[in-house]
Amino acid sequence: MMSFKRPPAYTLASILAVACCTELPATPGDAADPWSKVQAALAAMDTTPAPPPEEATADGAPVRQGPKVLFRFKADDPSVKRVHLAGNFNSWALNREGEVLNELAVMQPVEGGRWYRRVELSPGQYAYQYIIERQDGTFDWLKDPHAEESNEEGHSILRIAPSKEGVAPSGTEQDNLAASDLAGKTGDGTNRILSVRKTWVRPGETNEVETAPWKDEAGRKVIVEVSTPLGRTIHRTEHEVGPGTATLPVPAIETEGGYVLTVKKNGDANDTVLGRTVLTVADSIADDLRYGFYASYGSTEGDYDEKAAMLAAMHVNAVEFYDYFPAHGKYAPTELEYEFEPFGIAINAEDVKRKIDSGHERNILAIAYVAAYAASQSVYNQHPYPMTDEEGRPKVFNGEIMTEEEADRQGKPKWFRIMNIAKDSPWREYVLEELRRTLDDSPDDLVAFDGFEIDTYGDSPGTKFYAEGSAHNGEYLTDVLRDFVDETREVTRSVKPHGLVSFNSINEFGVSDMVNVTDFLFLEIWRFYNAELGGLVNICFRNRAPARQRVVLKLYPADMDPKQKSWPAGTLARILGATMTGGGSLMVVGEPDEKNSTMHGLNSLFYPDHQPLRSGNAELIRDYYGHDAMLFGYTHGKNVHNTAIDARLEGAITRTYAAEGRDALVVQILRAGEDRRWTVDVPLPEPLADQILEVPLPGDVKPRAVYFASPDNEAFRLPVPAEFSVENGVARVTLPELRVHATVILQY
Repeated sequence: MMSFKRPPAYTLASILAVACCTELPATPGDAADPWSKVQAALAAMDTTPAPPPEEATADGAPVRQGPKVLFRFKADDPSVKRVHLAGNFNSWALNREGEVLNELAVMQPVEGGRWYRRVELSPGQYAYQYIIERQDGTFDWLKDPHAEESNEEGHSILRIAPSKEGVAPSGTEQDNLAASDLAGKTGDGTNRILSVRKTWVRPGETNEVETAPWKDEAGRKVIVEVSTPLGRTIHRTEHEVGPGTATLPVPAIETEGGYVLTVKKNGDANDTVLGRTVLTVADSIADDLRYGFYASYGSTEGDYDEKAAMLAAMHVNAVEFYDYFPAHGKYAPTELEYEFEPFGIAINAEDVKRKIDSGHERNILAIAYVAAYAASQSVYNQHPYPMTDEEGRPKVFNGEIMTEEEADRQGKPKWFRIMNIAKDSPWREYVLEELRRTLDDSPDDLVAFDGFEIDTYGDSPGTKFYAEGSAHNGEYLTDVLRDFVDETREVTRSVKPHGLVSFNSINEFGVSDMVNVTDFLFLEIWRFYNAELGGLVNICFRNRAPARQRVVLKLYPADMDPKQKSWPAGTLARILGATMTGGGSLMVVGEPDEKNSTMHGLNSLFYPDHQPLRSGNAELIRDYYGHDAMLFGYTHGKNVHNTAIDARLEGAITRTYAAEGRDALVVQILRAGEDRRWTVDVPLPEPLADQILEVPLPGDVKPRAVYFASPDNEAFRLPVPAEFSVENGVARVTLPELRVHATVILQY
């Protein structure tokens, strides 16, 4: 048992009040402003609990309800403040020494001292416990008295059998989705858009769109058109082009968001579409991040502009440079060529510089991977300030964290020393200055980055910090790290005002502490931590809620069961769809090879072990990233917040968002199927037509139009009107097609 100080609660009402304080109506339900009535209803929804399911009012073991499981617990002791559900399906409520950190693990109260929670789970075996949080701040972990079995650790066991329809087969080799562009081949069958010159611009900045070579004779006139995703044209100009590549101007746009840019023939009756792409306008690209990677730095051969163009064509706007430096703790290279210590990987600083510079030409930010509390041996010899265990023994990393003494005992290497990054440490003073040099344009070093991805080594939430002579001995490591990350961002802003800083939260380690000190949330998720598609959706959904930050996940095909060298198409579509359904994104592609026009994907933790994408997967990623970019401002962004609306579609996972400034409710949909693990090879499903999505309407206000969009079919890459009806406060939307992922926009 223990006491703790709970972090501030972020309610939907408080988010609405901050996001749109001038738009909330003085009188809720003002008929002249339907969206104000919706806003008021959304705010009220945060404090008005939904009616419990009938089974929640009775005692008993967990009950299966379609794809969900209803957990229920009776705790009528007056000292009980709340009851939480913890299991291997929700990372044991992110507890720290028994203290529950995950606010989404709390169960819902029912009269009579009963509590319930519904969780989406695939067939399989699960361990769980109930946690009573008492008024005095203590926590009691209890077994389910109705469970039929438990394990040696005292956890209750739940077994879920496959439904009668059976589980989708795994291990099947499947081809990928057909290659296509954002809008597919249109008009005369030729898509001539390559990409916009810059992956994003700020409001008020101009851009350019680059086209493929024109075969028509000189004097051909074309139209450049910019529209909102729902089809409202905001710009239209005519241009005269000749043979060869054409670069056409795109005027400044004053409002943040994703936009559709279309080039059309001029002169025929229908203005035949020649091609489309997406424009992004953002104050900070951290709000609309699609994250790629570089990991090979040994050669200066190649067309760097073409490498950057390949990334830009896939809507990647920030790239992480992994292990580009001479050694951990030495991040600003001063030599042209060297070997990365301790693994001897050849690195050419000129190659790194050219990749950064070519990316900058397209507004692709260069983010330096750093392990700022690790040092290679040569750096440690000059700055011997280690982090230790409680008994003062220095820690090392060699694939796992252990003491130097234990590494010697087991005969294991000491790849890196774990360093003391507390505020009173000389190491911190040294490494912050090293990070500043990594950002600046000083001639003393060869590169200048735009920010940092600060790595961690996967400690547990309860890990304590120890270092000889530090005043911070015995504090939680996450608290010490948060303070360091905060100062790193201050240094970054002082050198690069547009710079970005994030923290690699392995399996959500410390992520809740990093919300206010990072620009986006970067989470590395492993199978043992959460193997469920619904888990990926929830990780994105819950972590973006406090500040509506962009959440980027990183997964590996080598972590599948059985492991894969690259993502199978069905799995790739599902994990892309899962992160987007949760309002996040997925780091999945990078290392463009312009010589043979291939992109690579991460295979495992060791980035140089990347593999060429399977045939067609680059197009699949481009289509999903294009969908995501187009809907910036609808599905994600600072003015988009999560709602508690429970949209329902059989066999699918849904999450709902309110888009401020767009007067829209948005439903993200993932068709998850029976086996909802992201770790299995499930074939791409056949499309389903005419599925019915039910959306309870806040404020009982009927939307004036409903739109459907999906990255899985070129016919729906742009939102199209969808049939809908409203009855008893519920909108029933007919989905024209659903394969894996889709977005429904209810416009008020």
